Amino acid sequence: MEFAPWAKRIQAVAAAGDMGLRLLPAPSGRVAFSFAGQEHSFDRRAMLALAFVVGIIGGTYGIGGGAIIAPFCIAVFELPVYVVAGAALAGTFATSVVGVLVYSVLPLPGGGHASPDWALGTLFGLGGLAGMYCGAAAQRHIPQRVLKLGLGLLLAGLGLSYLL
Repeated sequence: MEFAPWAKRIQAVAAAGDMGLRLLPAPSGRVAFSFAGQEHSFDRRAMLALAFVVGIIGGTYGIGGGAIIAPFCIAVFELPVYVVAGAALAGTFATSVVGVLVYSVLPLPGGGHASPDWALGTLFGLGGLAGMYCGAAAQRHIPQRVLKLGLGLLLAGLGLSYLL
C-alpha cells in the first residue's frame, strides 16, 4: 500500500531524527505506525470525531483539550501514553497561544480590552515547558502500566475533588 505524500514527509523526518517512529501501510481510513518496536493503529474518522467533540468542550469551558483527549486516546484507542502525551501537550500549547492572542485582541462586552497577565502566563509557560521536557525524558524509563495507573489515579482524584 502506498503512503500519502504527507506520510512520506513524516516518515523522512522520523527516520532522520531516529525517533523510532515508522508509519506503516494501513487500510483506507486508518493510521498505523510502529513506535519503540510496537505497532499501533487507529481509525482516522473516529479520532477526528473525538477531536471535534473535545474542541467543542474545551472551547466552551476555556481549557486546552489535551487533558480531555489524552485519556480517551489511551483508554479507547489503546495508544501508549508516551505517544499520546507529546501530541496532547503540543495541541494544548498551540490552543493556549491562540487563546491568549484572541483574548488580548477582542474587546470586552462593555468596551475596552482585557490584558493577559503576561508575567504569570510566562511563568506558567516556562513551567509547562520544563515539565514537558522532564516528563518526556522520564516516561521512557517508566513502565506503561505504571503510567496508566498514575493517570487513572490522578483523574479519579481530580474527579473526586470536584464532587466534594
